[in-house]
Parts: sequence; structure tokens; C-alpha cells
Amino acid sequence: MDNAKYHRTKPPDTPRGSMKKSELMAACKDYGLDFDGVPTKPVVWASLKDFISRNIPAEVEKMDTERGHVVAWTPPYHPDLQPIELVWSDVKGKVGRQYTATTSFEDVRRRLDSAFDELPSRTIYNCITHTENMVKEMNKYLEQLDEADDDAEESGDALSSDEVSDNSESDFEKKE
Repeated sequence: MDNAKYHRTKPPDTPRGSMKKSELMAACKDYGLDFDGVPTKPVVWASLKDFISRNIPAEVEKMDTERGHVVAWTPPYHPDLQPIELVWSDVKGKVGRQYTATTSFEDVRRRLDSAFDELPSRTIYNCITHTENMVKEMNKYLEQLDEADDDAEESGDALSSDEVSDNSESDFEKKE
């Protein structure tokens, strides 16, 4: 799933940074978060925000999990990892090429419906296959990083794969 803000919405009763300090402190108590002394509101919120991000799933994620799905969040700016985005791009291209100065909203709607009706199943299949190949390639790259970490730990090398990946381009990054 992509990282669109509407996919990351937490349940309505989730504490928010705009709440009063006393409300945030009460939420911390509910979650079992303790503080030494009397912390400032920013300190309380930082702790609570971190706890929420690690422990309270987004509503969509919870809904998917309850239905037996495993949610994998894709990195930002990678529509090629979302088959629906590839299909949508194809449809928008077909509709957009028909646009003129006199095109009405009704024309756009009719053209969208037509583009979806005429969308070949092969196009959808190709989008899914492309995404699967990208995920396999990314997984291979991540396995190589893990292997490099293991090798570095065994040899006592100071650099981890995180540091190496920050300073070099991967095969995956070069193809973009």
C-alpha cells in the first residue's frame, strides 16, 4: 500500500499533538508510559508520538489485517510498486490525449468509463508482473545488504550496509 496520508489515518481516539498536556499525560498513563519528574508538553508528545507510530496501526491497516491480509507499505515516489497506479497512469494517458479546449466534465467522465471498459486484461497483467519483478529485485538487493552486514560483522569492518547504501547507488536505484 502506498504511503498516502489517507492510508495512514489513525483511529479517531488516538492522541494528537494539539491536545492539552493533561490529556497527553493521561494517554501516556493509559499506554503505560512513565516519566521522571515533570516533563514539558513537547517531551510528552515526542514520547507518545513515537509510541503511537510503533504500536497503533492505521485504520486501513487494521481493517486489512482483520481480513487476513498482510500490509506492505511501499516507499514514497515509487508508483511502479503499485500496479493500480500503473493502470491508472495508462487510463489517464488515454483520456488526457483526447482533451481539447472544449472538453467538458461529462466528456472526461465518458472517456474514463470508455478507457476502463476497453482496458485489455493483458495491460493489467503486465502491470502486476512488472510490480512483482520490481519487488523481487528489491528483495534481492535487501538480501545482498543483509549479507554485506553479516560479512562486515564477521570481519569486524566498521561500515554497515546502511552506511554503504547511504553513500552508493544500488542496482535498483540505477534503473530508475
